[in-house]
Amino acid sequence: MGLRLSTKDDLKCKHCGFVKERLDLYCYFAWNGGQWSDRRELAPNQAVPALVQYCPNCHRFYYIDAEGVYMTDVNHYNWIEPVEYEAILPSIREYDHFDWDPVIEYNQRCLLLWAYNDKFYRNPSGEKPTEFDLRVAKWNLLNLTKFYEDPVMIAELLREAGMFEECLEVASKAEVSEEQNSILNKIIRLAQEQDNRPFMIE
Repeated sequence: MGLRLSTKDDLKCKHCGFVKERLDLYCYFAWNGGQWSDRRELAPNQAVPALVQYCPNCHRFYYIDAEGVYMTDVNHYNWIEPVEYEAILPSIREYDHFDWDPVIEYNQRCLLLWAYNDKFYRNPSGEKPTEFDLRVAKWNLLNLTKFYEDPVMIAELLREAGMFEECLEVASKAEVSEEQNSILNKIIRLAQEQDNRPFMIE
């Protein structure tokens, strides 16, 4: 629970001109929060919209202005409201039509990763990912590694991609702080057990 304030704004589709309402949420007190190993944060301090938006009128996707909305440094950024896996998956078909901006690409790939893990691991309904889902997840995780220099995060992304040997190789060469050491040790243990599920960071 927490005290939340909200502001409303309008977004205009760049394809058909349809205007939809956007709601930004700001959480000033976050209880029962925490962070997962995929960097998904519960009860974020500030939630901002995804930079790739879906138009309910023409059923296409479009960018919104990234300036002042999202991060320029992957280690310091605002968190975004999660979306459902089924809602973000169709936007993959339009990726090839986008002129990739690194900020937008990182934003979208994080959304896809968190939505995938939410559906199949954090809030399991008993449904298992299909072969297509697994291929998309691996493709997305491998593309996310290019945004990080932190070997702990790279090892975690490789583990979640099911690339356990590669994960252990990166982990074995990592020089980490005492704080990161416990996280790295858990990544190593789970990789040795061939467990690719995200975990809550204590």
